[in-house]
Amino acid sequence: MNPFNFLLVLIAESCSIAGQVLFKHALSRDDTGRALFLRLMGLGIGLKAVEFFLWLGLQAKFPLSYLYPFDAINRIALVAAAWFFLKERATLQTWIGVGLITAGVWLVSAS
Repeated sequence: MNPFNFLLVLIAESCSIAGQVLFKHALSRDDTGRALFLRLMGLGIGLKAVEFFLWLGLQAKFPLSYLYPFDAINRIALVAAAWFFLKERATLQTWIGVGLITAGVWLVSAS
């Protein structure tokens, strides 16, 4: 994988994580006005659309068994982003679960 394709993978994963955080932020705030809610949801939808089309393009160039280990990074970063931006609890059990999921994806991709 050349550096440009690696950058595309990172951008796709970042868009996915940011979209999920924006969705959660928009849906969990009681004091969010309609305009802010729509902006957050629209931005989240836009980011998820960018991620979707980048991921489709990457799937056309690389085997899934090569791409999905990068998707496992998404789980780790999403838990970290929820903890940092949304102030959600990330317990030791949560991190162990993330680690097991990541290890499972790695084992599948290595076979």
